[in-house]
Amino acid sequence: MPLIRVYSYSGRDEETKKALAVALAKTANEKMGAPLSAFTVMYEDVEREVWDEYVVKTIIDPNREQVLIDHDLAD
Repeated sequence: MPLIRVYSYSGRDEETKKALAVALAKTANEKMGAPLSAFTVMYEDVEREVWDEYVVKTIIDPNREQVLIDHDLAD
């Protein structure tokens, strides 16, 4: 059912990625009420050099209406 997809700069170890995935799924479970087993969390490493081209221009910008929190708004 719910899919959570994380794109992040490369360099984090698998233990950190797994801990984030578990925390995201648990929080989503609490907020949405769906069973924890219903969540899928995907994590994709992206090199800094291609971030703007790969993530911003192809994922974020074309889907701007779906963005709920942006780095400019997070502070």
